[in-house]
Amino acid sequence: MVDMPPERLPVSIQTLYADLADRAWTGNFREIMEAGGSAYKRTVKGRIYWYWQPPSKGGTRPSAKYLGPDSPAIRRRMQDRSDLAAARRDRLELVRCLRAARLPSPDAISGNVLSALAEAGVFRLRAVLIGSVAFQCYGPLLGFRTSRELGRTGDLDIGQCHSIGLAVEDEIDADLLTVLQRADPRFEAVSSPYDTRRAARYAVRVGQQQIFSVDILMPQRGSPRLGPTKLRALKGHAQIPCYLDFLIHRETKAVAVHGPGIPVRVPTPERFALHKLLVSRLRGKATVSQAKARKDIEQAGALLQVLAADRPDELAAAWQELLGQGPACKRTAESGRNALSENLRDLLAAPANSSHRAPATE
Repeated sequence: MVDMPPERLPVSIQTLYADLADRAWTGNFREIMEAGGSAYKRTVKGRIYWYWQPPSKGGTRPSAKYLGPDSPAIRRRMQDRSDLAAARRDRLELVRCLRAARLPSPDAISGNVLSALAEAGVFRLRAVLIGSVAFQCYGPLLGFRTSRELGRTGDLDIGQCHSIGLAVEDEIDADLLTVLQRADPRFEAVSSPYDTRRAARYAVRVGQQQIFSVDILMPQRGSPRLGPTKLRALKGHAQIPCYLDFLIHRETKAVAVHGPGIPVRVPTPERFALHKLLVSRLRGKATVSQAKARKDIEQAGALLQVLAADRPDELAAAWQELLGQGPACKRTAESGRNALSENLRDLLAAPANSSHRAPATE
């Protein structure tokens, strides 16, 4: 079967999306600074990071808010003094235009959850949106039209590195369950089967049926463990799935096309695509699991076509990094590669010791 080339988005739509993303992240900063206070810098291992110190109230000094590493964009956002209400109206109009252009957008509950998480500071604190809702962002980021079906989901995954959670010295404004209940009061914590005192999943149920869930994830550190681990910055606990460290090692800023535009962080697209090859091989044999595995491969394939044409160096570097993660990871990556159609498979170099090695060229 020949894979159809992706439909490219007009440059005007890509520009609108980039404008919305910039305005959404600027608005995120303005909401923090609206109550007053001042910015200051910290230098950690030779790198400058910005924080915002809110004013004292009743003799109590609030905790500083993490803004991010020094950059021209950070400094520009701190200088912005635009009216919040007017800026929000402008963002709503941009979202309307992008929806009219048929860009994928989260369903109502996914969008409301993202909004609650963003307002609480989850993405400002460098947590990363992963899974199918993140996939929706890659079309306008890369300039192609994604399938609406590939972006549909009944869950939402958030990942954060434990070291980042400690390094930012900041945390969200309430515990995760409280934050999620702002989006939907039906959310409840789901106890871990390995430690019933802790939860790394939150779900909305109707009767006995789970209609939506949020999973909190973090990469493994140290010796393997099954139970959830504390994430200080997110005031909750996280599950530890395989290969998450590769996925969220680098992230990029994006915006979810919902409400006034929700500022989020997503994995870089090449890492997302290659990670999908891995997780597709880890799915169970049940019908539902195999349907998810096929969706993993389709999402990976859609991204690989664009990345191979537009960002071949980034894709090749990430693929070689993945193959260097150890024998088990290399075997899983090769298995995922072999699940692609032949022409997509050829976009990734076969592992050196693979029986599917490409012919030598002069």
